[in-house]
Amino acid sequence: MITNDKIKIFDNQDKNPNDFYDRFRKQLDERHDFPGNYMFKFIIPTGDKNIALLHKIFDHGEASFVMRESKNGKYTSVTVTLYVPDSISVIEYYKEAGKIKDIMML
Repeated sequence: MITNDKIKIFDNQDKNPNDFYDRFRKQLDERHDFPGNYMFKFIIPTGDKNIALLHKIFDHGEASFVMRESKNGKYTSVTVTLYVPDSISVIEYYKEAGKIKDIMML
């Protein structure tokens, strides 16, 4: 874990990614009321291609996007709010987004 006063970054140490997603699903079910709006947060290298790829993942829903570029313009933070039926849908969106090169999922 990397930490400072504002952020904690956990590296997925699981040897089996399914273990991570099983735990994540259980936490989502405990802490979020589904169906409902879910807020996804990402940090991606700034570039039209990366942002377009992220939009494509969420294009079949009524997603709202809020984007903010870093001070030096190297990264863009993206918040996507979308109505999802269940925790499994949340995980599927994260898995698809994880295919984007150098994306950070928060």
